[in-house]
Amino acid sequence: MTMSEDEYSELKRQEKAELFDLLSDATQKLLSGSKLREYADKQAQLFNHSVSNVLLIMEQDPDATWVRSYDDWQKDGVQVLKGQEGIRTLGSYRYQKSDGTLGMGSKVVRMFDVKQTAIKDFDIEGPSNRKVPDAIMNTYPASVEVKELPDGEYALYDPEDKLIRVKEGLEPNVKVFVVAREQAMQIFTDDGRLPREEVMDKAEMAAYVVTRHYGFDAPEIAFGEMSSTYPGKEEKDVRAELGSIKFAADRIDARVQEAIELSRGSRDDRDAR
Repeated sequence: MTMSEDEYSELKRQEKAELFDLLSDATQKLLSGSKLREYADKQAQLFNHSVSNVLLIMEQDPDATWVRSYDDWQKDGVQVLKGQEGIRTLGSYRYQKSDGTLGMGSKVVRMFDVKQTAIKDFDIEGPSNRKVPDAIMNTYPASVEVKELPDGEYALYDPEDKLIRVKEGLEPNVKVFVVAREQAMQIFTDDGRLPREEVMDKAEMAAYVVTRHYGFDAPEIAFGEMSSTYPGKEEKDVRAELGSIKFAADRIDARVQEAIELSRGSRDDRDAR
């Protein structure tokens, strides 16, 4: 059966409206500390996806581990299995308004988890992250190891010196978490508008996501306290706050990857001599 242009537009409008309803339901669940932790773990796993799309993926396929578009699977020679409906996510597109300026719109984009493809071995080994604990020490702001820190802290960012002081002898997973936390602290406070105490929960969540993303155990953080601040907020504001946390996690990861690349380049230069 063929559709008219108006019927097709209405179908797409209804599909998008249903997806926003699903996103609303997913956001409401974040009022639970345990659900907020589930979100953080899934964001760490699906690191390259936006906050909204991770929430949508969790609603439709909580066991998803590797989600990509049909075209991305095809580019790598991986066939999506026949009959798979896919996971509905939100994509964006640009359009020209009547006044000639550009606007941004949203559309429904179907993506597919690895289990919906012809790949048989789901236990695919990711990149090694053994270099991360050293690399994160070599990112901006600079980190140095010291014997002791006040109040039993494991790491502290000094905004005046633009320096993170890190207690000596930390286990790799602890080092990654506390340095990432202080990196997030620098990102959230360097404009001088917010004190350390007000952004600690956000910095810890950014560090949690980064640490888990790299495959290290992260310490327990106050997910319950964080979720208790959400009642009364607009859903879009809750997602915006999580978006700022994701932005910090992305910045930290970019710094770490740059440090790893610089280290690899230095080693290659030495080997070439």
